Amino acid sequence: MKKTLLKSLSLLLAAAILLGSLAGCGNSTTAATTSTVSTATATTRVITDMFGRSVTVPTVINRVLCSGPIEMELVYLIAPDKLAGLSFTFNGAPALVPDKYSSLPVVGGWFGTQTGNYETFIAAKPDIILEGTQANIPERQDKFGSIPVVGVSAGTGNTNYVDDALTGYENEMRFLGDLLNAKAQADNLIAYYKGAMTYVTGIVSRIPDKDKVKVYYAEGKDGFSTDPTGSMHTRLLEFCGGINVAQVTLKLGYGMADASLEQILLWNPDMVIIGRGSQASLFNTLMTDAKWSQLKAVQNKKVTVRPDNPLSWFDGPPGPCQIVGMYWMVNKLYPDKTTGLDLKSKIKEFYSKFFHYDLTDDQVAKLLANPG
Repeated sequence: MKKTLLKSLSLLLAAAILLGSLAGCGNSTTAATTSTVSTATATTRVITDMFGRSVTVPTVINRVLCSGPIEMELVYLIAPDKLAGLSFTFNGAPALVPDKYSSLPVVGGWFGTQTGNYETFIAAKPDIILEGTQANIPERQDKFGSIPVVGVSAGTGNTNYVDDALTGYENEMRFLGDLLNAKAQADNLIAYYKGAMTYVTGIVSRIPDKDKVKVYYAEGKDGFSTDPTGSMHTRLLEFCGGINVAQVTLKLGYGMADASLEQILLWNPDMVIIGRGSQASLFNTLMTDAKWSQLKAVQNKKVTVRPDNPLSWFDGPPGPCQIVGMYWMVNKLYPDKTTGLDLKSKIKEFYSKFFHYDLTDDQVAKLLANPG
């Protein structure tokens, strides 16, 4: 009996030791797994940019700088809190943007006649820098050192010409949505964009060429600078069914070819759109100076200033903010064909969703009004 009892106790003790060992092994396995997961959490990832380059970027991107205005506009529309600085100041006094964005430092960039400063960019400590021109990337990456330079094609094709730049932004929006973890906002912008293009093409397709409005685009402080058909600066006008009367030499980049008053009087446009330059003073000059009074557009009071607060809807620079300009332009050219368009609603929607600012009715009216 005693032997049996001792044997039973021995078996129980052995079992307890075995269970303790197994429990210890289980804890060791859990700790190893946790450690493996922790060390495997990546701080960088490899992406393919829009020019087919493999680029190592941070897994989480919080600070972005852009070498040019189109890239900056896209980031502002899709992920504004990631901007570490601006390519240029917002337009307007005051600009129709939240203070936290209008107060961002202006770091400049490389576009038009502007030449950026590499030290200024580096001092802002961006996680990445976006570059819209493939040929510039080797120099940018060399100068920026360890800061990744990511290529973002600024509209499909050569944006100095009338091509798909205006209608080719979807790929850029999707790319930046994925890159900046802002897919939902990118999808919203794409939906608005497609809706605008569909509306405009539907209107324009029903207008015979003989009935299309002839337009002169007046630039510069005196109105004697302009851009012809084929320029990225007048792409919105042509997309919305306007006929550009300017027959001048196409200039690349910043554009703005010379035109004389005699030429403009011969072209005799139905409408004048005032763009880059001293807009308010130029509008008053056109409407009061006897030299311009012979123009059909002036006589019929068909002179209009482009809306440009906080960013231009038309040009200066041409870019993705022309999306809201599509509705404005087609309505301005063909008010009788767009009577069913709730322009105010479309403007408010764009500003709220993509400019991150809720407009009042008075602010909409001011955006659409000429100076005076």
